[in-house]
Amino acid sequence: MKTLSRALVSLLLLTPMLAWSTNHREGITLVQGTEQQVMNLEELHGQANIAIDIYEPFRRDHISIRGIRLVDFVEQHFNDTPDSIALQAHDGYTVEITDWQDRNWILMTHENGRPLTLRTHGPLRLVEEDLRDRDPEILRDFTDWVWMIKQITATQ
Repeated sequence: MKTLSRALVSLLLLTPMLAWSTNHREGITLVQGTEQQVMNLEELHGQANIAIDIYEPFRRDHISIRGIRLVDFVEQHFNDTPDSIALQAHDGYTVEITDWQDRNWILMTHENGRPLTLRTHGPLRLVEEDLRDRDPEILRDFTDWVWMIKQITATQ
C-alpha cells in the first residue's frame, strides 16, 4: 500500500511538470480578449529581425542577442492597440508593460547565437536594449525583465 501511495504522489507531482514541458515546446500563447492562439517557436525564431549586444545585469556580462522589438511584435500579432501588455512566465511571474511602444523593449529569442531554452531562461525573454540611467548592480531596478515567457496578453 505504501508503494502505491508513493507512486500516486509521484505521479501527481510529475504531471504538471510534464505538461509544462510539452506546452513550452509548443510555443507562446497570445491572448487578446477571448481569443487565444499558440505561436510555435520556429515562427517566433523566424521573426527575430534584430541582432545586438547588450549588457545583461543578471549575468553581469555582455551578451549577443537576437529578437524582435516588443512594439513590432504587438503590432504584427494583435488587432487593436492595447493599453498594456501582460507577460507571464512559466513560474507564474507576471509583468504588465504600459510603455510597450517604447522601442527599447526587446523580446529576446536567442543568446550568443543559440535559441533560448528553459535552461537558458527561454523560450522568450523581455529585455531592454539600453539600460538608460539605471545602475546594473541594483538588480531590483530590473523587475520588469521577464524570463521564460509562456504567454503574452493584450489588455484594454
